[in-house]
Amino acid sequence: MDTVALTRMLISHYGNEEALAALAGVGQSSVNRWANGGNIRGNHLLRLMELARSVPSAADIIADVTDVASHNEGFTPTVVPGRELVGEKNLPVFAAAMGGEGHQIVTFDAIDYVKRPSILENVKDAYGVYIVGESMTPAFEPGDMALVHPHLPPARDKNVVLYHVPPFGHGEAEAIVKRLVRWSDRDWHLKQYNPSIEFTESRADWKWCHRIVGKYEAR
Repeated sequence: MDTVALTRMLISHYGNEEALAALAGVGQSSVNRWANGGNIRGNHLLRLMELARSVPSAADIIADVTDVASHNEGFTPTVVPGRELVGEKNLPVFAAAMGGEGHQIVTFDAIDYVKRPSILENVKDAYGVYIVGESMTPAFEPGDMALVHPHLPPARDKNVVLYHVPPFGHGEAEAIVKRLVRWSDRDWHLKQYNPSIEFTESRADWKWCHRIVGKYEAR
């Protein structure tokens, strides 16, 4: 597999290195390194291959995996068939509507159930939520479904959903979907892409932080 070509194709598809990094769960510097021939760890390569399955132009690249081991010393990949990357159709999906100040209003009555991705297998209270608005484009387009792990701790340079009231305990809750840059005892330091700005929100106002671990693209 030509991992340089794969990385560059995904960068082009998702808009820039930072957007791909957000979806792959790594920093922008890692994506830049991959695009210039750097080795890709096995779990990260599998994530890129998952993302590439929704990119028709990448089909020829991911079809041939025979040279991955030589490109990534010490790693012999297990190529997971697409049917094994998802499980039972039991992941609840919540609707969202635009609120004030670019926030989302998430309604915690499942409007659908979709196949559970392997990354959320056996994760209690995992869910999907539809993205509204364009503030996170190109990482998330309107209509994309964010896949959420509610029990992972906050982490730098990860996409998150912040809530101002306990999720699931109310019929609906105001939410913020952004990139978590860092945090302090008092504030969340957040980033959005469209327009590209960084800002802070009070942790006292937004106490609940859920990690986004992937997405299903809008059809």
